[in-house]
Amino acid sequence: MNEVFVGGVCFVIDWTFTAACCFTSEVVVVMTGAGVRNNWRLAKLLAQGSQRLIRTSAVARLAVPTVRAPEKSGVLAWLLGEKPTTPLPALYEPLEGVRLPKPLPDAIEAAETKITTLGNGLKIASENTPGATTTIGIFIDSGSKNETPASTGASHLLERMAFKSTSNRSHFRLVREVEAIGGNILANASREQMCYTGDSIKTFMPELVEILVDTIRNPLFNEWEVHEQLSRVQAEIAEMASNPQCVILEALHSAGFVGGLGQPLLAPESALKRLNGGVLHDFVAENYTAPRIVLAASGVDHSELLSVAEPLLADLPPVPQPAPVHNEYVGGDWRQAADSPKTHVALAFEVPGGWRNEKDSFAVTVLQTLLGGGGSFSTGGPGKGMYSRLYTRVIPH
Repeated sequence: MNEVFVGGVCFVIDWTFTAACCFTSEVVVVMTGAGVRNNWRLAKLLAQGSQRLIRTSAVARLAVPTVRAPEKSGVLAWLLGEKPTTPLPALYEPLEGVRLPKPLPDAIEAAETKITTLGNGLKIASENTPGATTTIGIFIDSGSKNETPASTGASHLLERMAFKSTSNRSHFRLVREVEAIGGNILANASREQMCYTGDSIKTFMPELVEILVDTIRNPLFNEWEVHEQLSRVQAEIAEMASNPQCVILEALHSAGFVGGLGQPLLAPESALKRLNGGVLHDFVAENYTAPRIVLAASGVDHSELLSVAEPLLADLPPVPQPAPVHNEYVGGDWRQAADSPKTHVALAFEVPGGWRNEKDSFAVTVLQTLLGGGGSFSTGGPGKGMYSRLYTRVIPH
């Protein structure tokens, strides 16, 4: 098989034996076999019609099928010591037409945290950190500690019902709007807080703020959506029941505290039948009040954030702060037999003030790492304490 290159077009002529070659200043035609005499005119026409010089090699001159030689250019040609057809600038030379950003100063001060309290008691905080993205969160001083016997499990279900249908948009439209701005949204429930957070590039900060505010202020809690999420919560509870870490964490709070912190975070299966859209509406109306809400953001200008968030949140009614939920640490013991060859043990101690006591919470976090604490005892990753004495003496055995 032979190849004829004319003006970038390859003609393949397949004969059996080499017979003749035709070379001109503009084209190389290689023909083999008995068809040479009959196709000489074709070769001559191709040679006359070509307008591009095709490089040939010594191998081609020996009537071996010819291939087009690649252009010697680019970084690879430079590394091989070949002279590129297009000269490349040195790495220390600026590229033509490229404008470089101004270099950062040697000393960069931490961004200032700015906090504004609206007339209804709601707080808006921000730090204008450098970067292309912004992170926005709405944090509410409400969790399972605020649940009553009639609303047990509401926080767990509210986490599942986050970013569902509102009075302004359906769940489908909400998801499509978040996708359109390249955003990421998340909700998390704990014993003391409800968190609704989102990330996007800075350009779409107003859209992200509006979606988060709409989620907490105008939820519809459609019954069909509530029933769908209740079934998923039930499956989640069944799955977590076989996870010793989840069971022990719940047991530590129920055994150690009397009051709000002793209430379960995971919705008990017995409470699922009582939960519905009406219960969620009442829980939100009672606990999602202005003095208990903080909108925090990073990577945004504070004045721009205020211009977007204040009109959306300033009309929340100002209500007095409720009395603090009663919590008392009493300690205790909790045991449960399980069909497992392993024994799982957890020890817990009270830290007065909890996470609100910043000085002690930092010290406890360092102590947790020194003792081998962390999300898991995996074989990699810094900060998980895998080489602590607790790990080397206890866990391997």
